Amino acid sequence: MNLQKIMKASSKKRGYKRKKITFVFDEMLKLTPKFFTMNRKEIKSILLFILVSILSLPVFAQNYSIDKGQEFLPPDASRWGGFSGENDKSFFILRVRTRGRGNHYYIESINKATRQKDFEVEMPLEEESGMPLDPNNTGIRVFCAGEQIFVCFSGTVKDETRYYLKTLYADGKLGPLTELYKSDVKVDLNFYQSPDKTKILSITERPWINERQNVEATMYEAANFKKIWTKNLPIEFKGSPIETYYYNVDNSGNLYFLLNYIESEDPRVIGIGMGILGSKSEKAKIVALPNKNHYNIENGRAMIAANGKFVFTGIYKNEIKKDEAAMKGMSNKEKVKYQKELVLKKEIGTFSFLVDNNTFEVVTEFQKFPDDVAAKLAYGGGLLTEGAANKYYVASKLIEAGGDFYLVENHKYTITGDGVSTYEREFIVSKINSKGSIAWTKIFPKNTVNNLNTFNVLVRGDNVHLFYLEHPANLENSSLETYVPEKYKEIKNYNGSAVVALEISSDGSAKRTKIFDNKGWCYDPQPFNILIEKDNSLLMRMINRDKERFDVIKVN
Repeated sequence: MNLQKIMKASSKKRGYKRKKITFVFDEMLKLTPKFFTMNRKEIKSILLFILVSILSLPVFAQNYSIDKGQEFLPPDASRWGGFSGENDKSFFILRVRTRGRGNHYYIESINKATRQKDFEVEMPLEEESGMPLDPNNTGIRVFCAGEQIFVCFSGTVKDETRYYLKTLYADGKLGPLTELYKSDVKVDLNFYQSPDKTKILSITERPWINERQNVEATMYEAANFKKIWTKNLPIEFKGSPIETYYYNVDNSGNLYFLLNYIESEDPRVIGIGMGILGSKSEKAKIVALPNKNHYNIENGRAMIAANGKFVFTGIYKNEIKKDEAAMKGMSNKEKVKYQKELVLKKEIGTFSFLVDNNTFEVVTEFQKFPDDVAAKLAYGGGLLTEGAANKYYVASKLIEAGGDFYLVENHKYTITGDGVSTYEREFIVSKINSKGSIAWTKIFPKNTVNNLNTFNVLVRGDNVHLFYLEHPANLENSSLETYVPEKYKEIKNYNGSAVVALEISSDGSAKRTKIFDNKGWCYDPQPFNILIEKDNSLLMRMINRDKERFDVIKVN
């Protein structure tokens, strides 16, 4: 036990703990000269006293330590717009002010070493572009490259959509405003960045022409947003129109994408392919991703692995075919029962594709959920449908750790009434090893709502650490293995929840550790992960009414 680390865990309890420990050892020192003259009964009493004293010390999360930041008040009358990006020295925050005339957009630069503000600068986006922006749907994307920060945003003027790029320098000075694109027809313009942040890709999707997609890709150097190339994406594969999605760009400027196409005369049979548009080639190389049983792919995540291979993984479902001959001899009541049983038996599992970008060899696997996972997801009641395969799942994150990949799914549903509440339950985690095979699928309990659905990730060696909010009663009344989904309490509020870490090992074993109670100062999980130090210093945004601070959590 490292007492120094434990005592750093809580400044409020540190004094009590040090006093308690000092008292125990002071008493031991007082008794030391007399120890050899005592009888057995007196020695036993002393040892029992020492043991009870040590066991009664407050318990802290020994695997994790928190470095608390300095509290501050955010800019007056502003609201949090989210983490907007980072470079080696700083991370950046978007804030929006709607009080007064017009909407005002600010970028704050926070020093990673001190977690103190270096500067705050207003970006006159509405004034310079001449168009109003929706503060509730900013569409703002921020890219950081060395000493420059690029703010991309869009708006509409007289039915014309315009996309702009505003440059901000790392010292807080404002740079030029550049018009990227404008159109009098509806277009979608999205941005993607390479893992090393040296390339920025824009994808412009225009209305289809002659039942064919119309997609243009433009690659930029991130350091100065200088255009490298512009190319049109393919419009068909194997004689079928295609629809491209899940765009990724690697550090060399090669574009990876997925596509759907009609695989046979039956338009319901949809094939999936993966394409690579090389930085030095005009024509994309496309390879079909095999799915011989025509499983219905529900969702997924794609990424370019550290070794350059392309990974696509997610959830698939498969209907169980009816036995038409058997149904002929059934009564109507028996048919209804039989069809309900088929629905409950619908297959659900994890799929994975691993594509070698040099040989285009594809490793693929479809694996049913293990029985214990499916059983935990089979519950119904209220608005929930029985059966693991009858629920909606969202692929939350795809994580690379130790050369392997971990897909994190959630069972998700939305309830509308006076308001809208979106629930995310269970972590369903599948490990895909470096060779593309599905090693295991595990389920871990969770029940969060709306803003509390988000979680943060820290990869430490071969282990994955998920940080999220949990109901304290769930920690007291259940474990990772023994929980009952129907009785698992939901968490809707920051205050009163508990911050926990779920550590998942490469063999599928896991442990859950309570880190601290969310009271007063509350952890606000964010979809943007920021590491202060590589592999072991994850930024945590903390809020307390109108105050904020930035803590750092480490794995000891």
